[in-house]
Amino acid sequence: DMRGRECYLGLDLSSGGDLTSGALEFPLDVDGERKYFIDSHSFLPKSRLGEHVKTDKAPYDMWVRDGLITLTETLGGMKTDYKYILQHYREMINKYDLKLIGIGYDPHNADAFLSDLESFGVDCVSITQSARNLNDAVCDFELEVDAGNILYNRANTLLTWSFTNAVVVYNSFGEKKLDKDARRKRIDPCDAVIDAHKLAMLEKPAISVEEFATQEFLAKLWG
Repeated sequence: DMRGRECYLGLDLSSGGDLTSGALEFPLDVDGERKYFIDSHSFLPKSRLGEHVKTDKAPYDMWVRDGLITLTETLGGMKTDYKYILQHYREMINKYDLKLIGIGYDPHNADAFLSDLESFGVDCVSITQSARNLNDAVCDFELEVDAGNILYNRANTLLTWSFTNAVVVYNSFGEKKLDKDARRKRIDPCDAVIDAHKLAMLEKPAISVEEFATQEFLAKLWG
């Protein structure tokens, strides 16, 4: 359904052999209202699957079966393969003729593949995972959720689990970001969504003032 549409890619990069997640966010105009569709997918080194099922007490094997996680086998299936992940998105963009506008990424662990990101030919924005930097995106996303403007595949239980694990934390200035509620509760898909939304929210359509720009209104305004 999103074939040929504009989108933004958010990437949350893991270190070592943890879960790595990506999110494509598609701004949509539905009956004159701005909405956003989220496509979330995650990646995990194959040899680390059993370990994470035990340590995280989460059904990663079920999510693999349901197509929500892709297991990577390169590098012995032990370490995160960033090149494989980026190739996954290149192929998706080509297959569905997507118009990628920008990429938002967590700079942590990103040094090794920045040149690969630049090969997409779009703006690549480093998004530091701090309350000061994420406050606007988190606030806007919260409002859009409340308004019913965030659309996603309800069968994506990994994405639901991720947001369930997330809590709002504040810095001393009252600015907020999302964080996990326990050490083993992962929110990687959630972080990737916020990174994508930080870019997508900047493209909100401007409010039209044409209806107010009548000669009578301007005469009253300017005399």
